[in-house]
Amino acid sequence: MPPVPPYPVLIDSHVIGGFGRGSSDLGIPTANIPPSDFLASDIPKGQTGIYFGLAKISGTYGTLVRHSPREGNGSKPPVAEVVQTENRIRPEDADVLPMVMSVGWNPFYGNSEPSAEVHMVHKFADQFYGANIKLAVLGYIRPERNFASVDELIEEIMNDIRKAKELLAEDGYKQIESNEFFK
Repeated sequence: MPPVPPYPVLIDSHVIGGFGRGSSDLGIPTANIPPSDFLASDIPKGQTGIYFGLAKISGTYGTLVRHSPREGNGSKPPVAEVVQTENRIRPEDADVLPMVMSVGWNPFYGNSEPSAEVHMVHKFADQFYGANIKLAVLGYIRPERNFASVDELIEEIMNDIRKAKELLAEDGYKQIESNEFFK
């Protein structure tokens, strides 16, 4: 079954620094994109939650530096800057990959600002702040919600990843991997 309109939604962006919770708290690293890039897309406005699709990183990347101390309960991302270098994305990390993306306020953490956090189903050797990232958002999995514990949140994210992989295995989605957008 192919994606149902308004999908696919194609987003061309870059990786920015986020809260740092995906790797450290959850063991599920994310590549954050500017929320404005997501909000400017053709996704139905105001629909926060978990999306699935395909992603590809490319280009050069840098290092995230100059974190300021987190204020309060960590509801605002730390201030950081990407120092660009000539590090290139490794060929084995440059494939079109399955992804899940959380968009919204992350009620478990009580964010004061929205975020768009992409988890690509792949083990990367490096972090790739500042790299280009292309997303083909292919559908919506569920609305965002709060959780009673970190373990419950991790379990739900793993369910989202399983659901995304099942959906992406369908023939209508496989063809999108070769879309000109990812070239």
